Amino acid sequence: MQKIFGSFRFKLITSLFLVVLVILTSIYFVINRTTESEFKDYVIRGNTNQMKGIEEHLVDYYKENQTWNGVEKLFQSQVSDQLRGNRRGIGQGSAGPQNVALVGTDRVVIAASGEALIGEKVPSGAIEQGISIEFNGEKVGTILAGPLLHGDLDQPEQQFLDTVNRTILISGAIGLGIALILGWLLFRQLTQPLNKLTRATEKISSGALDHRVSIEAYDELGALGDSFNQMTENLQESENIRKRMISDIAHELRTPLTVLSGEVEAIREGVYEPTDEKLEEIQEDLNLLNRLIEDLRELTLAEAGELQLNQGPTNIVNLINRAADRLKGVARGEGTELRADVPESLPELTIDADRILQVVNNLVKNAIRHTEEGGEITITAEERPDLVRVIVEDNGEGIPPEKVKHVFDRFYRADSSRSGDGGSGLGLSIAKELVEAHGGEILVDSEVGVGTSVAFTLPKSG
Repeated sequence: MQKIFGSFRFKLITSLFLVVLVILTSIYFVINRTTESEFKDYVIRGNTNQMKGIEEHLVDYYKENQTWNGVEKLFQSQVSDQLRGNRRGIGQGSAGPQNVALVGTDRVVIAASGEALIGEKVPSGAIEQGISIEFNGEKVGTILAGPLLHGDLDQPEQQFLDTVNRTILISGAIGLGIALILGWLLFRQLTQPLNKLTRATEKISSGALDHRVSIEAYDELGALGDSFNQMTENLQESENIRKRMISDIAHELRTPLTVLSGEVEAIREGVYEPTDEKLEEIQEDLNLLNRLIEDLRELTLAEAGELQLNQGPTNIVNLINRAADRLKGVARGEGTELRADVPESLPELTIDADRILQVVNNLVKNAIRHTEEGGEITITAEERPDLVRVIVEDNGEGIPPEKVKHVFDRFYRADSSRSGDGGSGLGLSIAKELVEAHGGEILVDSEVGVGTSVAFTLPKSG
């Protein structure tokens, strides 16, 4: 029971019920009061018109006496004659208007068919429905007939008003019922997608990241369903990347550790002599492990936004030329040519020189590994209105289009056969994080058999 009363659908329907009920109740009271007031004015106006015959007598009385003093007898006599005349005109069984009164300019009853009315004050709304008595262009009184004070109506008139009120109540009840039915149908359309999203969320939280929600709608709920599916897909992709990264880290660490373990064990068993050459090989494997661990630490800091940048004015031309000079020997060793073609007019930038030098080194080393013997690697740069763009371009093997979007992933290699080429598989990932930490961006453009171009930007503002 608590689940039903606490449900979102129940709360919506209850809210709709209360809103409709308040609106209908307000409408009922407004219509009731308006109808009663207008009907009362209508009755007064109709009954008063039946007394039009006494107006001339009252005008003559006031003209002769210049006052209403003593008008009571004349008024009652004229009212009685008028009522008898009305009954003869419309049938013996018909009743004439009740509570006929002569009201002064102060709205106080001066004379009436019943003594109970004399001295009472008539509402201003009723005065407007009466017959004005004027003398010398001035209003001196008003003739009224009907429910003047407390709204008491004759039985037929009250029955008519009660019928109108009952009709309003019945119509309101029918309207409330229709509103609830339509509201239930509407809220069902709203809550069904929400229920689907709730169940999907529960499955996702339990680990079923391959679950998707199907909401066939073109409104905000449909957009929410699409966003939810996209979020789930991103979560699944992140989880796959995490698992792959753990596997890659284990693999990358296992290879040098296995080699080290085998070489140490061989020395212990006397297979190898601990010569300087052998110890140097072991040191190279240790250096590879240290480099991998340091790369992972640096990448983690960069992704967490905790990497410290020592920014200062830097001549970007000298930085690029220095990187090219350091790596020309490495490139020649692989049978490729490396050259830098950077205009001297490039502006000075406020950057962390060591980090950007690391970016250029990583990009060039990656290009060397993927450029065949006899190939060429070029470093160029250009100035834009608010940034400087650096490009490392090669005419190597290129990257298939479906693999381009993954080149900045950790441990990703477009060619898996190169897993033992000496790289940690983190160079491009680190380059991307370092460039973005400077407020720039890095992009790859590649074509299989033609080559690859990696460009990154650095803002002039630093």
